[in-house]
Formats: sequence, structure tokens, C-alpha cells
Amino acid sequence: MYKGKKIIALVPARGGSKAVPYKNIKILCQKPLIAWTLDLVKEIPEIDKVVVSTDDVNISIISQHFGAVVIKRPEHISGDYALAIDVVKHTVDTIKEQNETYDIMLYLQPTSPLRSKKDIYDCLDLLIGNNQGHTAVATFSEAELNPIRAWVLEDTSAKTFIEKENPFLPRQKLPKAYQLNGAVYALFLNEINENTEQFIGNQPGGIIIPKERAVDIDDELDFLIAELLMEKSLNDLKEH
Repeated sequence: MYKGKKIIALVPARGGSKAVPYKNIKILCQKPLIAWTLDLVKEIPEIDKVVVSTDDVNISIISQHFGAVVIKRPEHISGDYALAIDVVKHTVDTIKEQNETYDIMLYLQPTSPLRSKKDIYDCLDLLIGNNQGHTAVATFSEAELNPIRAWVLEDTSAKTFIEKENPFLPRQKLPKAYQLNGAVYALFLNEINENTEQFIGNQPGGIIIPKERAVDIDDELDFLIAELLMEKSLNDLKEH
């Protein structure tokens, strides 16, 4: 429990991954990718329960080894087009069947192994403090491509993604743009019901984290980048 709120952490980890086979348990710096997330939440004693939602027996075994409770995910929400909100709803329904109640859910993707404890606490503090009436809080980082510099191609015709904007403005004159990085989501569970379409609600709050903690592994190149950053982080810890 944190500041009077009971917290469950959900780690979504389906078995199918075309870009990187078995991505969620691929070895990153000597341990399975998912283990970096599960080991991090062990360092946060205020988290009351940690669950992994998966459709895969190998991920299930590894997740239990690293201390998580496994919720078996049904096939219809395990494919390439499965939505995060459906995984959240299924988890909420499962814990209700077990007569368990929680105030806040942390949604922690295993593909973001470089997030820190501070990132999680910052999201919880903003959500619980809730001076702005946030329904959820998520981590953001500076956008890799400012939307003003984006284009649309229709056949061979090119036009700016945002009409009447000048994509050739110098970087210093562009407005700051941010993107969701998927490292941490914190949400009030009373905002989730059968009609909910996306779990950050209508009034999400944002915490900005640096790019080196915001890597989201989607393909082999991302994996290599994460490995380099993780090794640097581990070496820095040893030196201190």
C-alpha cells in the first residue's frame, strides 16, 4: 500500500512476437527481458501484488520463478491486434473473481527494461496527489519526430501532416512535442468498466523521463540499443 492506496502491478507478456521471437523472455544482460521489470517491482515494497498476464507456458514458468502471480490470458486477447485495455479488463475481472480489490494498477510493459523506481514513484505521486483530476498518469519522452515535420504520401504526392505548418522551421522554433513511451502507466481501477475504450481515461497526466530510460523494445535493433544502455547503467553502478 502506498499513501493509503492498494496497488497491483500488471506485466503484460504474450508469447507471440514476429519481430523478435520470444521477445519477452529473450536474454538481456544475462537474464530474461521480463525479469528486469519483475526484479524492479520487488524493490518497491508498497506494491501489494504483481501479476503477469500471458498465454504462454514458458513465460508463465519464468514469471513465477521471478516472483509473479500468473494470470492465464485467453486466446482472443493474445494475438497481434490485442488491445491493452482488453488485457486490463481481463485482469480486473480475474481479481474480482478472487475477491481481491485494489485502488491503483501499474501497467508495466516488459519491453521497457530501463525504467527506474523513481519513474514509478513519480507516476504514483502525481496520480494520488491528483490536484489536476487525472484519471491516469503515464510516462512521456521527447518525440523522435516533431509532428510539424511529418508528411503524408498519397501515391507520389507529398503534403505536410499538419496543414499550413512549415516543416523546415529550425528545431529551436518548433513547439515541444512528446510521445508516450510505455515505460509506466498508473491508473485508478474505478475508472475501468466494460465500456472503457482506453485505460488512460479522459484526463491523463504525464511524467517526462529521459530517452535513455524510455527505450521500448520492438525489434532486434531496439534490443541491441537496450543492451548497450543496460550495460552502461550496470557499469556506472559498479563504479559508484
